[in-house]
Amino acid sequence: MKKSIAIDRSKCIHCGKCIGDCIVGCVQFDAAKFPSYIENGDKLCVGCQHCMAICPTGALSFGGKNPADSEPVGHWNSDELLRLIKSRRSIRFYKRQDISSETLAKLAEMLNYPPTGGNRENLHFSIVGTSEKMRAIEKITYDKISASDNPSPTMKFCLDNYKNGVDFIYRGAPSLIAVSIDPAKTIPGCETADPIIPLAYLELYAQSLGLGTLWTDAALTIAREIPEVMEALEIPEGYSLSYVMLLGVPSIKYQRTVQREPAHFKII
Repeated sequence: MKKSIAIDRSKCIHCGKCIGDCIVGCVQFDAAKFPSYIENGDKLCVGCQHCMAICPTGALSFGGKNPADSEPVGHWNSDELLRLIKSRRSIRFYKRQDISSETLAKLAEMLNYPPTGGNRENLHFSIVGTSEKMRAIEKITYDKISASDNPSPTMKFCLDNYKNGVDFIYRGAPSLIAVSIDPAKTIPGCETADPIIPLAYLELYAQSLGLGTLWTDAALTIAREIPEVMEALEIPEGYSLSYVMLLGVPSIKYQRTVQREPAHFKII
């Protein structure tokens, strides 16, 4: 990411909001009271673009981007959002149909926006986009489990069920998304949260697109145990697989939300 700021002096009103909101304090007023980097500010900058997002007149651009190309911040219906969250279900039954390329593109675009610690670009998303590719991974998985002389308890459990017509690993889903992380680019302490946050965003956005998802420890464990599955997921060198989520059009339809007991919390 190119780290630079540029000011349209005809639009700048010298309000200082970009300076006040800079999370690392790398922006200041210059002698003419226009925002600019402090010395070595481009090296301190994390590229969050808060300075561009907060500018009331669109005077500040970041990294050569045009503020006019950004979308306006909206105010969303909180009741509808809460109902979406309440309606989320783990989906274990999928239609054998591919997700459209247009929908996959929307999911991929969304993955640019969830936060990471320090705004680090430390994640890689491997999206298996077709049921053909998924079935190829499924075949690799069960062939390797069947050929194993000493299968792990997870492998044995999954193979026994697969022989009885139940795939506990991939559930017949036409797609999956595997998120991996580069530890060298990650702020210490964020190794777990950084990969999980985008999947939490994704499952809700996917639901709004008519898709279902499943957080799957089984697929994660199997991928880590079978190198050929990791190879099929094309995890980049130096990255560590963090989690796997199944994705597809549900073959079932829930009619209502569940009713939860009150969460354990205390407002203090």
